[in-house]
Amino acid sequence: MSERQDSLDKHYAIIEKLNTSTSRLFWFNAALSIGVFFVNDYLLVKNIILGVFILSTLCYFIIDNYLSIFKIPQVEEKRRVHLLTNSFNVPLDNERTNKYYNNDLEPSLLKLGANIFENSLFAKRVTHEMAIRERIKVGIFIVIFVVAILLRTTEMELISILAQTLFASTLIPAYLRLEVLHYKNRAMFDCLYDIFLFQKQRTTENDEKLSAKLLDCFVKYESAKAYSGVKQDSKIFHKINPEVSQEWEEIKRNLNIGTNL
Repeated sequence: MSERQDSLDKHYAIIEKLNTSTSRLFWFNAALSIGVFFVNDYLLVKNIILGVFILSTLCYFIIDNYLSIFKIPQVEEKRRVHLLTNSFNVPLDNERTNKYYNNDLEPSLLKLGANIFENSLFAKRVTHEMAIRERIKVGIFIVIFVVAILLRTTEMELISILAQTLFASTLIPAYLRLEVLHYKNRAMFDCLYDIFLFQKQRTTENDEKLSAKLLDCFVKYESAKAYSGVKQDSKIFHKINPEVSQEWEEIKRNLNIGTNL
């Protein structure tokens, strides 16, 4: 088997579709909530829009909570099992991956660290691309909100609708969680880079310190993913995969991450 294979891809594909649905429902609901303001004089139209708004909001609530409470944690648990299975060569389940983790280290804590190192490299690059997109989206909405406030002709009701959409919804919190996840992935990558840069200098006396540090990185990496609840964009991953894979190969050569350590 020479091609990359991950049994979790089918689960992530479902999450990707549901995430797309929630995003579309969010903007659809935002448009409806603003549209209601402009049809106050047309009672029938207003009632129809409100009915559609209630149904779409209910759909958004169900899908969003299914993702955050059930589906994403379930798939992340499977990913964690795959990570530990590959790192210690212990079959914790019957699923296998190929070319998902790319290093030649023997099963060990050091291999676990290398796997997290590779993951953090991809994660910081993917979340960076995602954050750029979200900054533009949030920035546009903030500009619209500020312009609406500055225009004296804007009705206060419309301003309140925009404020509720911007601040009382998932838009800002989701964006902030993404930024925090990007920051933590970047910090994790830098930390692991330093660990592997100096790990050849370790002696028997500091092996325990290295093990503790690697375990600490594992816990921090997993807690960051659990806290954010962010599903990384698969399209971005596949787009940048060749470039970042080449970068990972260069990092392995520079830091001598291989069987001869």
